[in-house]
Parts: sequence; structure tokens; C-alpha cells
Amino acid sequence: MNNKCSLWKRFEVVVLFVLATNGPVIGAVHIVDQVGTSFVPSAITVDPGDTVRWVWSGGGHTVTSGTSCTFDGLYFDEPLNSLNPTFEFIVPDGVSSVPYYCRPHCVLFGMTGLITVNLPPADFVITLDGDQEVGPVDTPAAGSGTATFNPGTNLFSWEISFAALAGTETASHFHGPAVACTNGGVQITLPLGSPKVGSQVLTPQQATDVRAGRWYVNVHSDAHPGGEIRGQVMPVALVDPIPGSIPTGDIRVHLQPLATGLTAPNWGTFSPGDADRLFVADQDGILWAIDLTTGSKTVFLDVSSRLVPLGIFGADTFDERGLLGIAFDADYTTNGLLYTFTSEPVSGTADFSTMPPATTPNCHSVIAEWHVPDPANPGSVVDPGSRRELVRIDKPQFNHNGGGLEIGPDGMLYISLGDGGGADDRDGQPFISGDIIGHGCGGNGADNASILGSILRIDPAGSDSANGQYGIPIDNPFVGVVGLDEIFAYGFRNPWRISFDAFTGDLLAADVGQNDVEEIDVVVSGGNYGWRHKEGSFFFVFNGNEAGYVTDVPLDVPADLIDPAAEYDHDEGTAIVGGFVYRGSNVPELAGRYVFGDFARTFSNDGRLFYLDASSQIREFQMTGQPVLGLSLLGFGRDADGEVYVLANGTGTPFGSTGVVLRIAPGCGDLNCDGLVNEDDVAPFVLALTDPAEYLGQFSGCTEAQADCNGDGTANGADVQAFLNALIGA
Repeated sequence: MNNKCSLWKRFEVVVLFVLATNGPVIGAVHIVDQVGTSFVPSAITVDPGDTVRWVWSGGGHTVTSGTSCTFDGLYFDEPLNSLNPTFEFIVPDGVSSVPYYCRPHCVLFGMTGLITVNLPPADFVITLDGDQEVGPVDTPAAGSGTATFNPGTNLFSWEISFAALAGTETASHFHGPAVACTNGGVQITLPLGSPKVGSQVLTPQQATDVRAGRWYVNVHSDAHPGGEIRGQVMPVALVDPIPGSIPTGDIRVHLQPLATGLTAPNWGTFSPGDADRLFVADQDGILWAIDLTTGSKTVFLDVSSRLVPLGIFGADTFDERGLLGIAFDADYTTNGLLYTFTSEPVSGTADFSTMPPATTPNCHSVIAEWHVPDPANPGSVVDPGSRRELVRIDKPQFNHNGGGLEIGPDGMLYISLGDGGGADDRDGQPFISGDIIGHGCGGNGADNASILGSILRIDPAGSDSANGQYGIPIDNPFVGVVGLDEIFAYGFRNPWRISFDAFTGDLLAADVGQNDVEEIDVVVSGGNYGWRHKEGSFFFVFNGNEAGYVTDVPLDVPADLIDPAAEYDHDEGTAIVGGFVYRGSNVPELAGRYVFGDFARTFSNDGRLFYLDASSQIREFQMTGQPVLGLSLLGFGRDADGEVYVLANGTGTPFGSTGVVLRIAPGCGDLNCDGLVNEDDVAPFVLALTDPAEYLGQFSGCTEAQADCNGDGTANGADVQAFLNALIGA
């Protein structure tokens, strides 16, 4: 038996994991035997992605990562015994070595092992400024540098330059291990002067710390003895995070105009008990009630006088503030209550603030409750005197508002809030005018004690909040532990639109990225979605006062970060716009698919419409009658029947009257209305041309417009060629 096992293990050493199809190599398997109180071999060299398999032979042991017989909390701490005779570990990227030991036999018997990882040379950049000091230093000094690490020799080389110190340089060092906003000890002392060019062989631990982003450079002066400028040593930017393009999907739709003449519609929903209207929030402060049959619109609520003046650069310019969200109470049919999210001028003291003392926020994000006197009467509108303020929040900058409101299946009010604005979620970066404030060093998104960069969950009918205007559900994840009681989930940059799947109850959030990646998150209670440690599934480098970027080199970040369900990079667009999981009946092939899009690929009214396929892969809609959207995408709406609407305008700003509401309907050529154009549509197409009444009788819910493939308003023989073009994908 032992000989057979030995032969098998020797064979496994050279076995490569091969995929069932095509057979590409994805990593080797390395066997480590437990022999008595030893690991054999005790030292192995592997490649990233390889698998190490420990095999038990007797006794009770563990395989525990760490040195000095102390678990490091990084990789593994697993039993190796008769109940657990094997343990496997896939070696991650960016790790130069993994020391490990056996808990029961480390101290007395020295039962330890070492995994050394073959790594390619690594390149780093260093951006130095006073804002990265702990705390920030007001100085004109700045610098930059590059560094390389050779894993074959452990040689670390650097070249750093700087200028404009406020005083005379007194010392310079590489420090670590420490991430941004924390300090570490001296690792390498640098000579005075600029530039600084040198090299040094690192210890294995130093090499691991450098690769994980745990080193920084500090330049000290007599004006600032504790350090005048600082810069983290970080991997270089990933040029193309997600190669390839979003493919066109199989689903073809037609965008039917429902309403026009709006300004900047950004959210649409229905009121309980009313299946005939869509209520649309217009950014300039009007809540429209739109008849789903005629498209006629009436003013349901006007909050325009409460808004901060829009147009961050003046009239007719871009802005992210305004009327951003509405939600009807779960008991609206009996209590007539609804809620709004508005950007209002600073007035009084906010309930929550991240601002430093004696500083003024840009505006206030305000959640308010309103009342409709007779909710069963379609002619009844919001009583303008019924307003009750639930919460008021200091908003540091004009952008990254979030703005989403949704009533969950539990009847609670969910509120999405951005990180406060600016860039990179940190203090000190020039933006428009002055410095960014209200973020601190580590950012709001990563802090579950900060209200910004989060999704809140509150009970509007309760009163146990600090201001007495709402309740805090007792099962919120941070009640009774560290974190803000109102927070449901955090780690967001700008969750622009949140929505619940009407069938599963899942909460989805579309989080707008910084410079590289847009993401869709499935939100769970207590979840940390990564910002600003990560942007999408990539590691984020804030890069001082230079533009932040992403890398695929693993950095030192919290272990509990939740990666997105889907993501795309800025080759495809600039800002994700969240929508809804389609639960309507007009386009059956779209059922259960999340519908969303991008604001504008180049900020030139070139928004895009996407959906997630059955494998959660992003696909772009085919649209009949128009090759592209040709508008700035601002939001989506959903009616009581689960049909989805596109909200857009022709300016990308909260001005003018180009705003439209477009219903997602079966595409021209889709004669059986299943969302696809294929051979199954040929017979219905012929029937629609020859016997329209019979066609409408057989295909309930479809319209003759599906046969009008040349768009001239009539379904006839002139549509044959256009139908054939759609059929073959021309």
C-alpha cells in the first residue's frame, strides 16, 4: 500500500491540471508529505497559480501559514489528520513566499515548511506630496519616483526626485510595513538630496511587504521634522484592465417613446395600487405622473424651489445634484406616504457630517416624507405642506450623491449614498476649486462608521434614531457592534441606482467607478464592496495627487471585500447607470435579466444599453429602428407589470426639454415577441402582413408595429427586405 501511494504521489508531482475542453495548462500540483514530525520536502519552489497538496500519513497535525510558530492570518490554518488526510492551497499572484508550520509540533520539533514563489520582475511608481502625510502637511513640495524588484536576486532598485521643500531636507527613508494613513518603521535610510538613486537586497519579508504596497518613502525637513512629503510604493497601472469588448447580445428590442419634454429624468417607479401610471423623477425637481397608455404627464410634486442651484460650472452645465430619487411607502394605498431624495442648500446643522470643524459642505442630501391626501384618487397629488424631514446629511462636494431610494420586500426604506464627491475618496486633491475635504485619509467608503459611501436601511415609521425622525431596524448589521447603526452595506463610491428584483428580492447596486472600472453588486447585509481598496475586482491605487488607477497585483486590503457580479472598463463607457431585473411579459427572452447601461461612452450623448445574460455576462442590446441610443442615459423606470423604461436626454445636463421616457418593447422583426429575431418569426411576419386581425389574436401582447421593419408607420410588403436584414443580422 505504501509503495502504491508513493508511486502515485511521485506521479502527481508532475501532473498538470487540465481543463476538460481544449486542455490548456493552468497550474502544476506539488506534493508535500507529512512524515512523522516533518514536511517532506520542507521547501518547494512553485509558480503563481500552482497547487500545493499536503498528504497525511499519521498523527494529528495542522498546516498553518506564518513564521515563529505564529499564525499570520493570511492564507491557511487547516487540520491534517485521519479525517482530513489532504489539504490543497492554490498559490496566489504577487506573493514571493509562504512560510508555514504545524501547530502541535512547531515549537518542540521545528515542524516547518516554506513555499518559494517564482515571480517576474516587478515595477513600481511613487508619487510624493504633503497630503499623504499622517496628518496632512500644507506644502508646495512634490516628487515622483520609480522602483523595480528582481525576485531572482531580491534586489530592489529606485530612482526618486522631488522639489520645493518648505525647509532644508534633514532625512529620507523607505518606511514600512504600513498602508496609507498608517506609519511604519525605517526600512532603508536614503542619502540626502535629489535625485536619489540606489539599490538594496531585501529580505523575504521586506520583498513581500513591498509587493503588497506596504512600503512608502518619507522626506523630512527642518520645517516638518516628522515628514514633509510622503509617497506609497505602488505597482504600475494596469493599462487595459478588461481586454476585449462587450459583445452584442441576441436580444433585440424596440424603444417606444412614451413621454417627451422632460428635462433630465433619472428614476421611474409605480405607486402601489396604480398600474396605469409611471412616476418619474426629473433632476430639476419635478415628479411627473405619466399615463402609460397616452404618455400624458402631470406634475405630482414640485420640489424645484428646495434644490441647490444646478449647473456646477454655470447655467446649462453638468451637475449630479437635484431630485435624485423617490419611493412610495409599502402601505401607500392606505397612508398615502412617499419619500424623496434631494440636494438642498446648506441649512442648519446636518444629522450626519464628515466635514472638519469650521468648514462648509457643498450642499445637503435630504430624505423627506410627503403625503397624498387621497391615494386611491388618480387626481390627488402630493400635499406640498405635508413635508416631514427624515434625515439631513452634509455633502462635501457636488458629485457622487448616490441618490437611490427603494422600499424593500421588508417594508424598510433603503437609501444609497456616494462617498461624498471629488476623486479617490480622500482629502487634499484639488477639484474645481480649493481642496477636497470631508473624506479623511482613508476615505468614507471604507469606513463603516461614516454614513457616506454606503446603503442605509431605516424604518420611516420608527422614532429611535438620534434625531427621532425614523427607526433603526434591530437586525441592521452594525447595531450593537462597531459601525453606524443605519448602514446596511458599505464600500461604495457612487451607487447610482439601486433596485430589488421583484421575484427573488435580491438588492442590486450599480456603482460608478473612478477612472477604470464600472461594477454591478449584489448587496447583502453587512457587505463591504471594496471602495477605495478596490475598484471593481481590481486593486485601487489612489496615487497621491495624481490620477488614481487599478492594478491586478494583490495589495494589502481587508480580507472580507466582496467583488462585483459583473464589471466593465472604460474602453466601454464612463459611468454605469443601474436599472432593474426585467420581470415583465412584453419581451419573454429578457425575463430575469438585469437591464442597465452607461451614461455616455465619450460624454457626447452616446449612452449604451446593456443586460446580463444567463451567465451574468454583459451583453449590448440590439435595437431596431436605430443603431445606437443617441442620447445620454440617465436612468431607468419600472412599472407595476415589471416592464422597464429607458430615461435619457439629449444634453447630459439638468437643463432643457430633451428628456424622454422610452418603453423597452419587442424589436421590429420579433413577430412572436420573445425578444429574439429568428426563423420562428417568419410565419408570424407573413400572418401580420396578410391577416393583421388573426395575427393579433394569435400573438396576444404583440402589435403590428413589430412587422413595420422599415419604420414607415405601416406594415406591408415594403417591410420584407428590412425583416430579412433583421433575420440574418445585417
